[in-house]
Amino acid sequence: MSSTDINTNTNTSTTARLLAELSALLRGLPGSSAPLANTLCVHAWGFDTFGRTDALDLFARHPLLMSATPYVLTAPGALAVLDALPDGRMIGVFADVVDGVLARVWVAGPVADDAAAESGVPAASDDFLTQDRTMCAGDPADHPSLTALAWPQVQACAAEALLSGQVGAEGASPAGAAAASSSRALVVRAFSSGDAFVALYTLRLLSHGLPRQAHRRWALAACRIDADGGLQHRRLAVSDAWPVPAPIQF
Repeated sequence: MSSTDINTNTNTSTTARLLAELSALLRGLPGSSAPLANTLCVHAWGFDTFGRTDALDLFARHPLLMSATPYVLTAPGALAVLDALPDGRMIGVFADVVDGVLARVWVAGPVADDAAAESGVPAASDDFLTQDRTMCAGDPADHPSLTALAWPQVQACAAEALLSGQVGAEGASPAGAAAASSSRALVVRAFSSGDAFVALYTLRLLSHGLPRQAHRRWALAACRIDADGGLQHRRLAVSDAWPVPAPIQF
C-alpha cells in the first residue's frame, strides 16, 4: 500500500492502526492495537453477525487475507479497502469507525457455501415506493463527507454495479439476468477523499419472467475524478448473491 492511497487528511498512524486491526479481524484474530466494539456488526460471506465474538468466529471459519498493497481510503468515521483475491476477483471492505473502534463491517465478495438465510414469510416489496424510477436511490445530504461533484459518478457506479450483478446472477438468461427497470441500488455509505470517493451500495436485482425472483448483493466502488467531475479511474467489487430465505407458508 503506497502512502498516496491513504487520505492525507487523516492521521497516517491512526489509519495504519485501524487497517492492522481490520486485517486481524478479517483473519479471525483478536487484535491488540485497537479494540473492536462489543456490538460489532458484520455483513460478510452471506452472513449477518452481531457482537465481537460472533464476528471473530465467522472470520476464523472464513478468513480473508488482504494483499500487501490494498487500495485504502479513509474519512472521519470510515475506512474502505479494495483488494484483489488470488484468483483476480476484486473484493471490497467498508468499516464504520466510532472513536477509533471498528463498529460495523461490510464485505463485498464471495458467499460461503455454508451461508443460509433465516426462513421468512414471502411478502411483496417495492423499492420504488416514491414512484421515483431512478436506478440509484439516495440523497447526497445523507453523506456530508461526499463532495457534490462526486454524486453523478456515485450514480454511474451504481449502474455499473447493477450491470455486474445482472451478468453474474444465477440462472441468467442470454438476454440478461435481471429486469433493469425493476433493479435498483441504494447508497448506504459514501465519502470523498481529495479527488477520490468511495460508495457502498446494497443492490436489489429482480429477474425477468414469472414468477419474479429477487436477490440482493453488496457493492463497493472507489473512484478518482477530475476537476470537472469526470471519471478517471474506477475500482468496483460486487458480492455474490445473498442466500435466499426458505419460504414459510401458512
